[in-house]
Amino acid sequence: MRRRELLAALLAATAARPLKATEVNKVHRLAVCAASPEWASKNVWATLFNRLPQIGFVEGKNLIIDRYTTDGQPEHYGDVARKIVQAAPDVIALGFDHQLILKIAAETASIPIVATFGDPVAAGIVRNMGRPERNITGVSLDAGIEMQGKHLEILLQAVPSASRVAYLSNRAEWDGAWGQSTRDAGRRLGISVVGFPLEHSADESEYRQAFESMSQQSINALMANGFPPNLGHRDLILELAVKYRLPSITWWPDLVERGQGFLSYAPDYPYYFRLWADEVGEALNGATPADIPIQQATKLLLEINLKTAKAVGLDISPSLLARADRVIE
Repeated sequence: MRRRELLAALLAATAARPLKATEVNKVHRLAVCAASPEWASKNVWATLFNRLPQIGFVEGKNLIIDRYTTDGQPEHYGDVARKIVQAAPDVIALGFDHQLILKIAAETASIPIVATFGDPVAAGIVRNMGRPERNITGVSLDAGIEMQGKHLEILLQAVPSASRVAYLSNRAEWDGAWGQSTRDAGRRLGISVVGFPLEHSADESEYRQAFESMSQQSINALMANGFPPNLGHRDLILELAVKYRLPSITWWPDLVERGQGFLSYAPDYPYYFRLWADEVGEALNGATPADIPIQQATKLLLEINLKTAKAVGLDISPSLLARADRVIE
């Protein structure tokens, strides 16, 4: 608890600092990299590109933005990482992909990397969030690795009869800390967590095959983490969850609000994306990652869509409804 209070205080202090491009005559260079070139359609990138001019960095005036994409193909990560580092940007901004962050970090120990992540300590990216010891900082969109257990607990409150819960993930996260945390939570709660790991390059057919396998293995409910490739197949995942009548919990409140998802328990994304954008601005102004604490999400929201609940055959208990921050009817 002390750690979270300290991080919350640091977060508040950082948010209160005015940001301004200090060297008015300098042209700054920012590299950004995501899984697809559809920049404006992704909230995290739209927030960044909208925020930069507000804090003094105007593309085409005092800022050059080099845009890179991995096309969702992990075999391209090494080549993309080398291209980014060879271009010698002032700062590298990265989205929610631990494997890409680690690959780029292996190519440079000096260029500041400002990223969004799950738990960066559990992912092996840094050891100290309060004062990062590497050239990496950013915002953790995970309140800690124990969030996996919290997702499972909420899902079981919604589906008390569930005994077999699917965990849909990329293979690296299932084999790593996230999968282990979920399996541990399952044992503690007395249910079986069944992994459905996919490669980063998984396409629609592989997702459809995974859900068919869930049906054959008598799965009762679904957890889907927010890492790639799930992030790029969010709509398909929730479409298939309804088709197979699998109550689901995810990290995507926007899809719950639109009626595609059932449960989400996630940070207040607009708030934390803006903090991330401000940290990119601090790094462009010359702040070192060690002086920019990794801020950890503490503002989490539970959302429930009752129409989706009905579509998968569920009645939601009054106690769970009372816990929700938002109920969509």
